Amino acid sequence: MKVLFTHEIFMPDFHGGGEFLTYEIVKRMIDKGFDVTVLTTGDPKIESYENIRTIRFPVNRYFMNLTGPWIAKYAKGFDLIQSNNYNACYPSLMAGKLVKKACLLHGPRHVRQKMAFHAGPLFGNLSRAIEKFQVSGDYEKIIFFSEFARDAGVSVGIPKEQTTVIHPGIEYDNFYVGEKEPYVLFVGRLSKQKGITYLIQVAKELPHIKFKIAGRDEEEGWIKKEAPKNVEFLGFVSNEELRELYSKALVFCLPSVAETFGLVILDAMASGCAVVSTVPLDYEGFKVDVGMWSS
Repeated sequence: MKVLFTHEIFMPDFHGGGEFLTYEIVKRMIDKGFDVTVLTTGDPKIESYENIRTIRFPVNRYFMNLTGPWIAKYAKGFDLIQSNNYNACYPSLMAGKLVKKACLLHGPRHVRQKMAFHAGPLFGNLSRAIEKFQVSGDYEKIIFFSEFARDAGVSVGIPKEQTTVIHPGIEYDNFYVGEKEPYVLFVGRLSKQKGITYLIQVAKELPHIKFKIAGRDEEEGWIKKEAPKNVEFLGFVSNEELRELYSKALVFCLPSVAETFGLVILDAMASGCAVVSTVPLDYEGFKVDVGMWSS
């Protein structure tokens, strides 16, 4: 089967867990015998990544919402379009309708129920409305990564019979428990969606505790200005460095406002970290409601 996999960003371009998960899914589909090509944004001169064929539109990822006709052009030679939320899914669905190809969607977010609380009523409600519009089409199937993400989708009108849940996983043997050090680790995009503002607030209230933050994003400039001296920003780190950070961290914190699953929590668990998070997964640690971060 020939599959056109659409995603707004693909390796070597990288912003966060969505790109990592998309890469892993595509790699394993190819290992299973599927003929997969990834259609994404970026430099058109990059035609493959680790033997995965790519087609790249030279536009900002947000403008991928307007690329339906171009996706349709390439989709004619494929049996199935498989897309990942956010900016690639709706144009992929429209392309599928144009060329009569089924479109499969995976990874809808937490449909942003809490974004209005975090980002203010105007931006939060607008963001929620956009995502609801994008994921409410007649996809062949919508694959969620967790039951709580599916429940959120069903709550805004996605028919449950159109959905299924497939939990992602990690390569457990890649992680190890080292000699623990007294610091709190955060791994992810430095964005409001990941709750980074709450983490900075907690760091201010706990000046005697060291915080290490691995990741980058467009918002990192003002976040660094707001951060106290006990916060260390590491930027992007290699996989080897990241595993070492996990192995030594006493506590891992992910105060996300909206999440589909939270793979970094699995990484932290495999590394023996205590976990503090808003994500409703089963882990040893503390589950905290969004916004309940003041001492």
